Amino acid sequence: MTLEMDPSRRAEASSSTIYPDMEEELANGFRQLLQSQDGSAEPLSSQELNPASSNVNTSEPQSKHIRDNDQAVDEGPARAKTQPNEVQAEDFLAAMEPGAGARGAEDFVESLVQQVRQLNDLIPSSQSVQVPIAVVPEYSRTSIPHDRTADGGMYDGKQATISMFEAVAGDIKNVLKAVDALGDYAKPPPLAPTTSTVSSSSTSPDPAILSSISTQASRATSLLSQLSGIGGNNWMTEEVNRMLQSNELYLRATAHKLSIQLQSMSEHSPNLRETQSAFGLVLLQLYELVHDDTCLNAAMGAVSVAITPHDSDATSLTLPIRVRNWAYAERLMARRERAFDPLQHVIEVIMKTLNVHQALNLPDTSPDRRALAIELAECCLDRYHASGEVSILTTALDALRALEVGGSWTDTRSLCVLSELYLERFLRTWNFDNIDKALYYTGHMQELDEPEQWLPPRQASLSHPDASRGLRVTALCRAQRFEVVMDITDLDTSVNHARKALRACSETHPMYAAYQTTLALALYRRFEADQDARDLDECIELSGIAMHLPIHGSVVHYPAEAGYGLALARRGEVTDNLAEIDEGIHHLQRARKAFAGGTHIEARIERDLATALSYRFQRTKGTDDLDAAIRYASSALDRAPEDDQSRASLSLQIGHMLAQRASTSGSDQDHQQAVDALRSVAQGSARAPMRLKAAMEWAHTASTRGPSATLEALKVALDILPLIAWAGNRMVVQYRTLASLCADVGPWAAACAIASGNLEDAITYLERGRNVLWSQSLQLRLGQATGLSETSQPSAPGGASTDSQEAERKTLSSFLSRNADGMGLFSRDRERTVAAAQKNPEVFKVAERLRNVYENMREKLKSHPGYRPGDFDRIDTMRSMFASLYEDASLHSAAKRHASLQAYEKEAGEAAGALTPFRDLRRRPSLATLLSRGHIVLLNVHSSRCDALILGHMPEGGVNIRHVPLPELSVEDLRGWAETIQVGMYDLQQGAMGVRDLDEAILIPVLQGIWRTMAAPTMHHLLGKDLVATKPTRIWWCPTGPLALLPIHAAGPYEGEAPGLMELAVSSYIPTLHSLLRAHEASAQPFSLLAIGQPETPGQNPLPAVQKELTTIQRACARISRPLTTLVGPDATVFRVSQALPAHTWLHFSCHAHQDSSNAFASAFYMHNGPLTLGALMQLDLAQVQFAFLSACLTSAGDERLPDESIHLAAGMQFAGVRTTVATLWTVADKAAAFVAGKVYEQVLRAGVSEPDPLEAAEALHHAVGEMKAAGRPMVFWVPFLHVGI
Repeated sequence: MTLEMDPSRRAEASSSTIYPDMEEELANGFRQLLQSQDGSAEPLSSQELNPASSNVNTSEPQSKHIRDNDQAVDEGPARAKTQPNEVQAEDFLAAMEPGAGARGAEDFVESLVQQVRQLNDLIPSSQSVQVPIAVVPEYSRTSIPHDRTADGGMYDGKQATISMFEAVAGDIKNVLKAVDALGDYAKPPPLAPTTSTVSSSSTSPDPAILSSISTQASRATSLLSQLSGIGGNNWMTEEVNRMLQSNELYLRATAHKLSIQLQSMSEHSPNLRETQSAFGLVLLQLYELVHDDTCLNAAMGAVSVAITPHDSDATSLTLPIRVRNWAYAERLMARRERAFDPLQHVIEVIMKTLNVHQALNLPDTSPDRRALAIELAECCLDRYHASGEVSILTTALDALRALEVGGSWTDTRSLCVLSELYLERFLRTWNFDNIDKALYYTGHMQELDEPEQWLPPRQASLSHPDASRGLRVTALCRAQRFEVVMDITDLDTSVNHARKALRACSETHPMYAAYQTTLALALYRRFEADQDARDLDECIELSGIAMHLPIHGSVVHYPAEAGYGLALARRGEVTDNLAEIDEGIHHLQRARKAFAGGTHIEARIERDLATALSYRFQRTKGTDDLDAAIRYASSALDRAPEDDQSRASLSLQIGHMLAQRASTSGSDQDHQQAVDALRSVAQGSARAPMRLKAAMEWAHTASTRGPSATLEALKVALDILPLIAWAGNRMVVQYRTLASLCADVGPWAAACAIASGNLEDAITYLERGRNVLWSQSLQLRLGQATGLSETSQPSAPGGASTDSQEAERKTLSSFLSRNADGMGLFSRDRERTVAAAQKNPEVFKVAERLRNVYENMREKLKSHPGYRPGDFDRIDTMRSMFASLYEDASLHSAAKRHASLQAYEKEAGEAAGALTPFRDLRRRPSLATLLSRGHIVLLNVHSSRCDALILGHMPEGGVNIRHVPLPELSVEDLRGWAETIQVGMYDLQQGAMGVRDLDEAILIPVLQGIWRTMAAPTMHHLLGKDLVATKPTRIWWCPTGPLALLPIHAAGPYEGEAPGLMELAVSSYIPTLHSLLRAHEASAQPFSLLAIGQPETPGQNPLPAVQKELTTIQRACARISRPLTTLVGPDATVFRVSQALPAHTWLHFSCHAHQDSSNAFASAFYMHNGPLTLGALMQLDLAQVQFAFLSACLTSAGDERLPDESIHLAAGMQFAGVRTTVATLWTVADKAAAFVAGKVYEQVLRAGVSEPDPLEAAEALHHAVGEMKAAGRPMVFWVPFLHVGI
């Protein structure tokens, strides 16, 4: 194999010119280093020269391994009595005593494995669960037996659990062996002589010190040899090596020793090239500490001569490490010279070396080959940063996968490399598999800023040598996770880790400017998320400093000056400071001109320059700025690689700016180009949120051409909406994403259809645009039970049989539905766990013993001398973090597979739960039957127009649609009314306003406004001008937009005896027409009432009327001779209530409730031991439940950000299957709730009723509330009660 080297570098490769010069240089540096220790010439002890000889924790594994061990033991039942001949915790504790050795502990761990195998035998084979492989993230599938060539499939959950436990047990034993090895190494060797023996005029270190260092190095080598033999893995060797590489004293001494050794070696010595290469490697490591060009130049010479071509090179076992050292030098040289093209040749040489050794069947797992693969990845990363060629990333990852680099035991440097590779590929492709893997690898680097606990005291302040790099890539990954899950805590974590990375990096380090820029950009991203001006100010300060720092020796990265310019322009835009916008544009232009790197980064600079210019256009309306912005954005689009996801955002930006120019100039060409650009994004393959933004921008642009043109874009937007509710994201993520887009797609499309006279289409669009999240969840729930038709089935994907594919699809639907609430795959209710375990006493007994061992071990370790306060807190925090990342990855993987199966299902027929167009829905007999009882009024609210669509029953049995325009109704008024009520209720609770004042100042004016603008026109259409009705008509209201937050049922003129809705209609609310039909078509069930009461909930105010309310219900049940089941006070726990709800057909809640404004799915009823959340309710099957009375606060209070999604407790009940519900719009008085409940049950459970009818609930509530109104009770007491459902 021939290696082509730069002739100038080959000239440096003469040993006669390298070693004597370097000897003097090393000696001087060595002497200065000794004299600088602690500012004195005090000698270093032998322990300080030995970086692993003290403070070894012989009882507690290092954090990485405790984490693996700790995760393997789930929270389970408390300690139980153990039986003879069973595994005892004390056996393990004795083995963990200092000096006890690992043998006993290993025997103990093996006995645990035997216990788990017994557990496996106790579980009947009929209970073995087949689990889809897709629910396991790709990085965790190594211990699961499955066909790796198949896309999907199932595995035996019971057997996989045993295999994983055995793997963890093996890891524990390896850790214990490592503890023994470190314990032996910790025994102090003879002390080194004092520095008094060192002559200050000497040109070389004292021989005695060199001898001591040599002894330490030999002991370290022995330790590394022992560690490398543990578990067949080399990560511990790598970690200890990396710590040695951060010790300048050790490196200088080793380099000096090798230089002397080389001078005495013959040119024909068989070890010459290996020694030359080793000498060069040490100099490279020294260069990365001190950044002295002399070290790098000499290292290049040494490693180059070490790979001079020879006939035997191709099969030499030492060739990989020599090539690796040469490539290492070339990479550092490329950074110093800012010339990365030569790395392409380096990458090719490494690939050839790896391929040759693979062809010769040499071991893949050798440390040298592994080191070469990691160096290949490092070179690929540097080359990618400079060129943007994504194929380079694939090359690196393929090489690492081939050598199985990245397993569960991976050294920190490898973790950094893997994280960066997957992060960069994610940024290009937006494939969630990549970000999941990047986050998984960074998860192992959470405590890199913590001092290494096994270092001697004088080195204990040192962090890991890869700390700054690992913390930086963690910061970058967490910032990208925010883009996926929209959780602001990810940005907080990103900023914190970026700060730690900067602190861990020396100010003289070539990457210091890059790390400071990383922190600045993290702050900028957090500012964009929560608009805290302090973040933007700090970003400007940091990037302003960073742009003056040297960058030679660093990788190519986004320039600090560009970040400074963008942040400055953004602050100018926020504060209306034109001078700052001008200055920001100036710096962005300078950064663009000075940048010499990959086109992918240059495109980003031009995009940001276009953004800054658009800020100035908005301020000055200067068309030159808009023209320039379009020009730069178009240039960025041309530069961006075809496979880059940034192309979509650039096209969106260009489309927006072209639309602005078209509106200013009236240019048809600009208008059409804008529409074309936006259409290309909306109908492309970009991520769903960006496509929806483009579709909405397209609609806004097309709106100047009329409703037909607008509707074309909105139809595309409606198709995209379900993708926002992708099952791979938890519902809270879907909700945040939808809220951030502010997309009123359904109402706008309906408004356009109404304007065109297409009323059927308008109703269809309203149905499709509302309750998107509930629709997705419903499809998953129905998908658990429904299958494909037996005819016309296409071939199953992945080569699976139709039956197995169908089983997999159902199981995945169940998994995704169960975990959509975001409460966590690993969260367990203790009562639920114990109840499940006690079904099999033998299983429960073994589980108790294992839990007993775990709890005793934790307590024992807390008393060990090596324990640090808070260790287990850190471990628990890290475990929680890993669980969260695992959950994300599991959902992403399962949803990806589910999507492929769903695509197959759509080939065979409609998916379960799919929405039916209204033109088909109106032909359904059940709808006509329902409308024979009353009317459905769909209220469409949009800024362009507001309308009522009334569905009624035709005499001949059909369904008619009547259209009532509402010209006086406006979105702005509705939002104002909703906000006014919200503020009034807050003032009432704070004592700043009385109930009568609230009525007069707020509620009556708002209800009069609703009556005048919406209710009166609708009722006049139904009843005529005089509003004459023999009895109140039945109306189901389906409001949209902010109207969904208001009490429509209480609207009225409130002038004298004039009737309002309370006198004219029995009102109910429905989220969608489909939800009402599902409730109507559900079968009736026998009466069985469960009443849940919490008169005194821990942490909440007492509710003294609860007991009276329950007594009233008990008497009502006695009237019809039916039993009542109650769960009151301590008996009403989350688990017991969850178990009891599906077993009854009528439900009553009398307790506190809460609507969570930050996470609607965390809204909850408060039980005795905690909250019963909306997310938990979603997991219950309440299809048998006929009626639910939610006598609690805020059970139907929506979110003003997304009122059309109806994410509240009452909607959750209906989603879970409840047909009809009484709920509350805001906080209710305890006595008022008891009165209304009593009146409702008095009506529906009246004497003589054989089977209570839930369909009477709406009228019963209407009479109860009407009685309070007639009695003159304050409106705040009766207005909040409303009826939802059939």
